[in-house]
Amino acid sequence: MEDIPWSDWQVVHAAWVHGSFTAAAAALGVGQATVSRRVAEVEEQLGHTLFDRHRTGLVPTPAARRLRPHLEALAQAAHGVARALDGLEIVASGEVTIAGPPGLCHDWMPRLAARLAQTHPEVWLCVLADIEPRDLDRREADIALRMVPTTRGDLVSRRLLELRGGLYATAEYRDGLPERPRLTDLAIVHYSDDFAHIELERFLRSLGSRTALRSNDYLVQRAAVAAGLGAGLLGELEAHALGLVPLDVELPVEPVTPLYIVVHRAMRHVPRVAVVIEAIDALAEPQLSSVGPSNNITP
Repeated sequence: MEDIPWSDWQVVHAAWVHGSFTAAAAALGVGQATVSRRVAEVEEQLGHTLFDRHRTGLVPTPAARRLRPHLEALAQAAHGVARALDGLEIVASGEVTIAGPPGLCHDWMPRLAARLAQTHPEVWLCVLADIEPRDLDRREADIALRMVPTTRGDLVSRRLLELRGGLYATAEYRDGLPERPRLTDLAIVHYSDDFAHIELERFLRSLGSRTALRSNDYLVQRAAVAAGLGAGLLGELEAHALGLVPLDVELPVEPVTPLYIVVHRAMRHVPRVAVVIEAIDALAEPQLSSVGPSNNITP
C-alpha cells in the first residue's frame, strides 16, 4: 500500500464521491478509461475489490467503506496544501470561482466581471450557476452566494442583503385573470422533481395552484413566465428588469429571501478572493434599499 501514489488515491476518492467512473473522470479532467484503469490497479495492489460495477454506477464494497475516512483525510490534506499556497499570493491575480443560484448569476456575474475588468484586470471569474451548493471545503468554488447561512467546518458566512419577491407575470397574463384572483386561479411555473426537496419549490407546491411548466433550470422557468405562460416566484428586481408585473394575490408568507456570501476561512484574505468580495459588496450596495426586516419568513 505504501507504493500507491497519492494521485491514485485521489482517483479512488473521486470514484467514491461521484459514484461512477464517468463522473469522476469529468471532475478530474481525465478520460473515463484512465479512471477505470487506475482504480483497477489500486484494487490489484490492495488485493481487494473497492467497487462493484453496475450499469447504474459504482457501489462501494466493505473494503472501500473501511478506507473511506482515510480517503477523506487525504483529500482534506491535499486541499489544505493548496490553500496554504494560495495564502502566499501578494497581488490580486488569477481565477476566482463563484457559485450561486442561476438567476442571480445571470443577473449579477456579467456586471461583476465588468467591474473587475476595470479595477483588477488580472482577476477573472469562473461562474458556476447551481441550485445545489458547491463544496467549498473541496475547493469546488472559492466564494458561494447562498440563501442560507453556512458555518460548517471552516466556512464563514455573512449576510449580504435580502431579496424581496412575489408572484409575477406578464401584464397580458394578469389582465386575463379575474379582478380579484385567488391562488387557485393561477398557473405557476415550477421546478422539476429533481428539486422537489428545495424550500422554494416546497413553498410553490403548497399554494395549490395549477402547473404551467416544470423545469430543472431556473432560467427556463423565468423565460416561461416572460413568455406569458403563467406566474412565477421571482425577486422584484429581476421581475422589473424583465418587464413583469406583480400579481395581487395573497400569499401565506411574504417572500423575502436573505442572501449570504460564504467563503472558506483560509481563502477570505487571499488577494484575488478579497477583491472579488469587495466587488460583490459594491454591486450589492445600491440594492440595500430593498432590504426588509431580518425576521421575515423565507419560502
